[in-house]
Formats: sequence, structure tokens, C-alpha cells
Amino acid sequence: MYKKYIFPINIFIVFEKLNTNIWSSKLLKPNHFFLLIDQNWFYALNLYFKNDLFLNNSTLIDNSAIDTLKFSKINNNLDFFFKKNRIIVYYSYYFYNLKLKLNIILLNNLLKKNKVTSIDKIYKNANWLERETSEMFGVNYYNKKDIRKLLLDYSKIENPLLKDFPVEGFSEAFYDFFEDQVIFLNNDSIEL
Repeated sequence: MYKKYIFPINIFIVFEKLNTNIWSSKLLKPNHFFLLIDQNWFYALNLYFKNDLFLNNSTLIDNSAIDTLKFSKINNNLDFFFKKNRIIVYYSYYFYNLKLKLNIILLNNLLKKNKVTSIDKIYKNANWLERETSEMFGVNYYNKKDIRKLLLDYSKIENPLLKDFPVEGFSEAFYDFFEDQVIFLNNDSIEL
């Protein structure tokens, strides 16, 4: 039997001071919460997670982003919910002491142009997760020590998981046996 309120009361007070929206679903387990916050409070909230008595035994599970380029064609209510941000960054945590999962959805300020404060000083595995998110979605991070790419070529400035990225890519790479080198050819965009 699950308790109705799993969070300790001091955590609810912190969430109230941050002016956040918190949801739980009846379809999911009662220990799964979603938190929608402004990105200005994100680093301070993670410091709180690591220093609080109930939350210090936690781990960062996942970090990724969602491209909302064509969400307005599906449902206009989503534009109001996400405040017309193109890229939405989310983080997933698991708290072992409380046995609950928390997903934090960051609302990006349009003036900062998708810059989020890095939390790799707090959670060590955030380094790889944030590098992948910045490489695939073009999210920039403040105070990031390691900004090397993981999967793509260092010379490419492309974000392949964005919805406006062409299906065939911008260039084609193949190995030329006669020249004994890799050759890149630019693809011409073809409208169907």
C-alpha cells in the first residue's frame, strides 16, 4: 500500500517557494512525480537534492530533450503548457531513501537561447548525459568542463535529433580506395 504523500513536508515547502508545478499520475505508480521548473532554479535545486537528509541518497537516471517544432499542429494546449519553447530539457532522478522517481522538466528562457547550468559537479554521470544532449539537440550548458562530442565528428556543427534536420544529412561520407582517404560530398536537398 502506497502512502498518499511520500515527500517530506520540507521538500513541499521548497517546491512551493520555487513556484513550481508538480504532478503525479493515477496511471503511474504513486511514487512517480513530474516537476516543471524554471531553469534559473535548476542548479540550486540539485544542490538541495544532494545536501538534504532525505534526498542525498539519489542518482541521476537520464537527461535528454524534446524538440517541439510541430507540437502546435497537433494540439494548441501544448504551446501554453511548454510556453512556446522549442527545446524542452528534462532530467530523471531516483531517490533511494524515499523510493520515488522524479522527472524535472526545465522551461528555457528564450533570452538565454537554450543555455542550462551544468550539474556535472553534483552528479558525475551528468557529464556524459549532458554531452549527448548538447550534441544531439544543440542545448548549450554553462560551467561545463568537458564539451567534446561523443558520437559525431568534431568538425560537424549538426544536431541530428532536431526535427528540421534532413533525413539524409548534410553530407555523405565514403572511402575512396584510389585516393586512400575519406571524402565528404554535400547532399543536395530534394523536395518530394
